[in-house]
Amino acid sequence: MLSILIPCYNFNVRKLVKEIYKQANSINIQYEIICIEDGSKKTFFNSKINELNNVNYIVNSKNIGRSQMRNLLAEKAKYDWLLFIDCDSEIINKNFILKYINKIKHCNTIFYGGTQYSIKHKKNDNTLHWKYGKNVESKRKKKIFSSHHFMIERKIFNTINFDNKIKKYGHEDTVFYNQLKERKYKFQYLDNTLLHIGIEKNKNYIIKTKQSINNLIELKERYNLSNIKIIRINKILSYFYINYILISIYSKYEKKIYKNLTSKNPSIIAFQFYKLGYYSKKLKSFKNSN
Repeated sequence: MLSILIPCYNFNVRKLVKEIYKQANSINIQYEIICIEDGSKKTFFNSKINELNNVNYIVNSKNIGRSQMRNLLAEKAKYDWLLFIDCDSEIINKNFILKYINKIKHCNTIFYGGTQYSIKHKKNDNTLHWKYGKNVESKRKKKIFSSHHFMIERKIFNTINFDNKIKKYGHEDTVFYNQLKERKYKFQYLDNTLLHIGIEKNKNYIIKTKQSINNLIELKERYNLSNIKIIRINKILSYFYINYILISIYSKYEKKIYKNLTSKNPSIIAFQFYKLGYYSKKLKSFKNSN
């Protein structure tokens, strides 16, 4: 009935898998759990989950990236429905699996749930990710598809797949979503939340944000990504030539903003401006080099 697929990368997934295992057994369904390490340097004794029935833990020594890893997991799955769950998650709802199971009768629809961040957080060197996730990302996921956890029919996934050409980090799920929408598949948000526990340190989060933006600039040349907010805003600013003013301000205050973002009390508004400024500047350089 259900293949539960978890791409693993440098994260302890034993607690997550044991809870999924417990819930799946309690509702007496046919299921399997497949976890594949994507070239992880740290595996945290995750191999112990192989002791559980219906669990298949695989180590892939080479890192193949988020797109290809999800395709590999789907390739190894044997059931008609695929439930993808990111490894840096914690289940906080005792009916998490059941809520997805109850939707299996609805064909031609992709179901996805929300992402929650801890309510309280001690201010330290990973406050930026927590703050942005709690106040921005978690709220917009009701309207925007996220691959953090989603369920899709195997036959639908096999007609699309994640694009294996996307090797770099960022927006592979955006491309996946757009291709499905172009084929008129429906998406439905479920009130079924996972706790995001893989909080990045401030500096690492900024690095990954820049990587994602760099990848977006390249991907927009190959795909229609006009629904992305940062692209729409930049297009409006460019129409009125305001993007040049933005780039000038960003370049002048970049180091000062970065200092705030890596502090224990970063500003979300400053982060939004930092992303837009970085995108505008990189896009200008990309166009000039082509």
